[in-house]
Amino acid sequence: MKDLERFIAKCEENAVPDSQINTKDIPEVTEEDFARGKFKYWKPVKKSITFRIDIDNLSWLQSGGAKGYQKKLNEVIRWARENKCPLLQM
Repeated sequence: MKDLERFIAKCEENAVPDSQINTKDIPEVTEEDFARGKFKYWKPVKKSITFRIDIDNLSWLQSGGAKGYQKKLNEVIRWARENKCPLLQM
């Protein structure tokens, strides 16, 4: 605990005040950015799951190459959610 306290104290000693930080090269965040809910460097947390998919749908996803089909599927789902596509109740 003392090491952590010393580390924090050293960081605070060397800290630069916010007023001295040059932020001119940081792009402004717009209302549109917030509305889309995603940013250039933002990466959502991913969770590994297993599910069953019809072979014709899998073939379609893999038609541009077997690699990257999971990313394509994620993009399709994100597009559907952002465009308010209704979920069908089965």
